[in-house]
Amino acid sequence: MQLALLQYAFALAVLVYASISDFKSREVSNWVWVTAYPAGLAMTIVAFASGTLGLETAIFSVGISLALGFVLLYFGFYGGADAKALVFVALTAPAYPMTFKPPFGNPAFPPVLTMFLNSAILSMVYPLSVFLLNVRDALKGKKIFEGINLTAREKILILFTARKVTLDRLGKSLAYFPSETIVTQDGKSTRKTLHFIKAETDLSPYIKNLKDHRELFQNGVLATPTIPFIIFFTLALAIMPFSNLVI
Repeated sequence: MQLALLQYAFALAVLVYASISDFKSREVSNWVWVTAYPAGLAMTIVAFASGTLGLETAIFSVGISLALGFVLLYFGFYGGADAKALVFVALTAPAYPMTFKPPFGNPAFPPVLTMFLNSAILSMVYPLSVFLLNVRDALKGKKIFEGINLTAREKILILFTARKVTLDRLGKSLAYFPSETIVTQDGKSTRKTLHFIKAETDLSPYIKNLKDHRELFQNGVLATPTIPFIIFFTLALAIMPFSNLVI
């Protein structure tokens, strides 16, 4: 088997396992990376030693993944597993297997960047699915915006990013992040939208604040359903031999 194809298959297998783990428990054990990183590095060293991989290609692949992973982790768009997965793929599969012949050919940049860009495109399905679920709820008579004053722009944003769930559903898992907070002014508590929480944030203070004002959420609370981004990495890597969403 071509070594680059073996590297790709190994990277995909690890991401599939990590995605399942992250989806079920919202956590990927560090042991996954402790074992996968050395194996991936060993294969890349063999590819370089055999002359099938250029050093510049490997350095560029890892360098760009480190830069992207650090920035997105720092600003809270990625969780730790997402950043580790990005660097792992860059380290393990820095070049396209020769058997990959998608339409228009392989992009000029390394596989990890193709995976990154494809995953960003695939993730656009998420807000669309949230919007469709909210439309369904509205047609069934569910009052999504009841109890909170929102501008027209805020309502549109909420329709694509949040759903109305029971207050007790928050905190049971990381499947939902709160999209509301409580602001107290002049002794009066008011519900306000909360549009962004960093991926690695401890949600306990946010949820406690909401539950301390349970009387304001008799008809539910707005919350953002979460999907580990590593799942979109896995899908993007899986389709790479057949199709690239970027050229």
